[in-house]
Amino acid sequence: MGKKSKSPEDKIEQKKKQWIERTAEVLHVSEETVGHLLSVPRQQSIRLNPLKADPNKTIGELKTLGWQGQPVGWCTNGYTVESDLKKIRDSDLVSNGAAYIQNAASWLPVLALNAQPDDDILDVCAAPGGKTSHIAALTSNKARITANDNSKPRLAKIRANLARMGVDNVFYTMYDAMYLSHKIYGRRYDKILLDAPCSGEGMMALGNDKDFATWSVAHIKRLQQLQRRILSQSWQLLKPGGTLVYSTCTMAPEENEAVIDYLLRHNDDVMIEQIKMDLPNRVSPVMSWNGKDFDHTLKFAMRLIPSPEVEAFFVCKLTKTLDNQYPKM
Repeated sequence: MGKKSKSPEDKIEQKKKQWIERTAEVLHVSEETVGHLLSVPRQQSIRLNPLKADPNKTIGELKTLGWQGQPVGWCTNGYTVESDLKKIRDSDLVSNGAAYIQNAASWLPVLALNAQPDDDILDVCAAPGGKTSHIAALTSNKARITANDNSKPRLAKIRANLARMGVDNVFYTMYDAMYLSHKIYGRRYDKILLDAPCSGEGMMALGNDKDFATWSVAHIKRLQQLQRRILSQSWQLLKPGGTLVYSTCTMAPEENEAVIDYLLRHNDDVMIEQIKMDLPNRVSPVMSWNGKDFDHTLKFAMRLIPSPEVEAFFVCKLTKTLDNQYPKM
C-alpha cells in the first residue's frame, strides 16, 4: 500500500509545529512560551501627520470619535489605539491623510534612518507608502525622496497615498530591486531604507490557518536569496558615510541576521550602528544559527518579539565607512 498523503489540515498543523519549534530555538524559550507569544492579539497604532493638520487638532478630533490611547514615548506623533479602530479607520481624519493607521513597529526603521532635510533618500521597496510618508513628515517635505517599487499597481497606490498625506518632493521609479544599481547608474544616496520583502512572520497568528498558506522553510530560504541580492544592490547606491536601514517584519534568522552577515562578509566598508531604543519586547539578536556563527557586531541590531503593541520586527542600521570602498573578493 502506498503512503497516505496528508490532508491540508494536517499540513497546516505540521507547519505550525515547525514554526513553534524554530521560534523556540531562536528565542531560547520553551515551546509553550512561544505558543503564547505567537497567539498574542495585536493592537494597531496611529501616527498623526503634521503635513496635513496640526497634531493637537487631530487629537481633539480623535477624542470626539471615542478614541482612547496613549502617546508612544519613543515616536513623536505616535499613539496607541485602545478603543474601537473602525470609527477611526472610516473617519475623515484617515481619508484626508491627517492620521495614518500602522503597527508601531513600522515606525522603527524610519526613526533609525534619522532622515534630515536636504538628504537624498531612496526607499527601495516603498509600497504602500506609509514609511515614505513618515520620512517626509519628519523632514517637513524637505528631503529629496525616491520611492521605488517594481509593480505598477503598487506604485499607483504609493502615489495615491502620498498625495493624500500631503507628501511632495518625491520622485517615483519602477525598477526591480534585484537590478537596482544597474537601473539607477551613477546616482548615490545619503540614506537608504530597505524594508525588504519577507515571510511576514510578525504579522502571522498561530490561530489563523490562512497565514500558513505560503509559509515554509523553503520559502524563507528563497526569500533569503532575494534579500541578499537586493541588499547588495542597495549598498552600491549608498554614498560613503551614508546610512542604510534594513528591516523585516519576520523572525526568521535566515532573513535577518544571516542577510546582514552576508553583506559584512562580502564588503569591507560596512559598519553596524547601535540602535539605542529601549522597547519592552526587544531581545538579543541571533548570533548563531544552523551551526554558523554570525559577525559579532550583529549584537547591535534590533530584534523584537511579538507583543500586543509592537509586532515582531528586525531592524539593522548600517553605515558605509569612508576608508575602504572596495568589496571583498
